[in-house]
Amino acid sequence: MSQKVVQVNEVYLPLFENEDRYLVLYGSAGSGKSVFAADKIVARTVGEVGHRFLVIRKVANTIRSSAYQLIIDRISEFGIRSEFDVNKTEMRITHRPTGNEILMGGLDDVEKLKSITGITGVWIEEATEITSDDFDQIDLRLRGETLNYKQIILSFNPIDERHWLKQRFFDNTPEFCTVVKTTYQDNEFLDDEYKRTLELKAKVNPNYYRIYVLGEWGREDIDKPFIYNFERSKHVGKVVREDKEIRFSTDFNFNPFATIVCQMWFDKDGHHIRVLKEHALVNKGVIDKIELIKTSYTAKDMATCLWTGDATQRKRTVEQNIVNGKNLHAWEQIDRAFRLGKRLQVPNVNPNVSRSRDLCNFVFALHPDLVIDESCTILINEIMYTEADDAGGINKKNRSNDNQKADFLDCFRYALNTWCNDIMDNPKKYGIK
Repeated sequence: MSQKVVQVNEVYLPLFENEDRYLVLYGSAGSGKSVFAADKIVARTVGEVGHRFLVIRKVANTIRSSAYQLIIDRISEFGIRSEFDVNKTEMRITHRPTGNEILMGGLDDVEKLKSITGITGVWIEEATEITSDDFDQIDLRLRGETLNYKQIILSFNPIDERHWLKQRFFDNTPEFCTVVKTTYQDNEFLDDEYKRTLELKAKVNPNYYRIYVLGEWGREDIDKPFIYNFERSKHVGKVVREDKEIRFSTDFNFNPFATIVCQMWFDKDGHHIRVLKEHALVNKGVIDKIELIKTSYTAKDMATCLWTGDATQRKRTVEQNIVNGKNLHAWEQIDRAFRLGKRLQVPNVNPNVSRSRDLCNFVFALHPDLVIDESCTILINEIMYTEADDAGGINKKNRSNDNQKADFLDCFRYALNTWCNDIMDNPKKYGIK
């Protein structure tokens, strides 16, 4: 057996002994994630028995030049190439002394994956390519009694903070899971030219810098963001409710039926905007919304609150509610439920969407004190990811696409249009110099 010492980045050394079911490797480009994953698969292949490892990407034909070739290169680097048989056609690598196998597969070749049984370990390369359902199916394949621990390795760059991987492994980390973040600075063997190239690209693209240099969760690039002056670090935080009236703004889709709750006020320090909360109802109507608000807020809150929202509901009956023989539209139902009177401040027509885009971006760019509570995750995501159409409106061609719903963003637009409509014409009034 011809072996030689192979250098490994120090940050990964403890992970050779890690036996958790899920080993999540994420971070910047050039951090050595994939090399380590390949090294661990090879080390277990030659050091244990009873193994059949499966290496997966979303599309089968992308794996040949990536993980498959990397594993072969690492086997050669370890000086043990002569111990392996390689079937180049099937991308099957067999270690003769132990009989262990390393198989390659793509999720686009369902029949091939179904035919592979007895899996003892998995490496998912570029895990952001696969769906949550894909992962669940892979997870279910790794079952039964085995001689050694079973582990799924996931390696990826954190390209989009809304990705299911973040929800599954970061926001709600499961048991028996290790998450490791590394950057190119952890890679002791990276050449200076690669580092310079990486840093140069990052200078012209803040999102690229965040993902591929810092190794932090980024955002999916969209060609035409509806909101382009939003800064998460500036506009999102923990909001403390003030002892002032609350203001509701509502949009009337059924999936979701959206409302935001905010406060706006002037004092000696200027004008202030706070978004306190978002309420989402799915496949529910106006009566359900009324009950939700009644149980969430006090009688004092409702005696002083203001309310605005989608003006089109002045002409539509969202659900049956007949009073004195009259079929009430949505706003009439809300008005009667809370005795709003003049505190119901819905305009006669909705604002021009393109103008409201200008208004929103003006406020995000120049308003001295606007904060959205960090719990308003749907609103924040819609602000960050909603796309504009060619006319400057909101692209809503496909409501199955989260980037094209914008229900909570609509609530935010309605609120600014009702209560800050003159801010661009009279900025000094709001403390903008």
